[in-house]
Amino acid sequence: METENKAGYITELPIEIQKIFKNLDFPIEKNGIIEQARKSKAIPDILRELGMLPDKKYNSAEDIAEELHKTYMGVPV
Repeated sequence: METENKAGYITELPIEIQKIFKNLDFPIEKNGIIEQARKSKAIPDILRELGMLPDKKYNSAEDIAEELHKTYMGVPV
């Protein structure tokens, strides 16, 4: 069973992604996240990672961090 909370996911993300999160206005959709990342001159690896997010509306940085965690680690059982 997973014991980490959503806030814990954020601290595991690269600093560059954490900086992008600070400039987002929520709620936001995937395309808005990627647009802000481009404005922040994110490196291609970060843009690729954000591009793997599901197409949906995100209500907080924690929501985005959780989805990124699922992408890399899988869904907790």
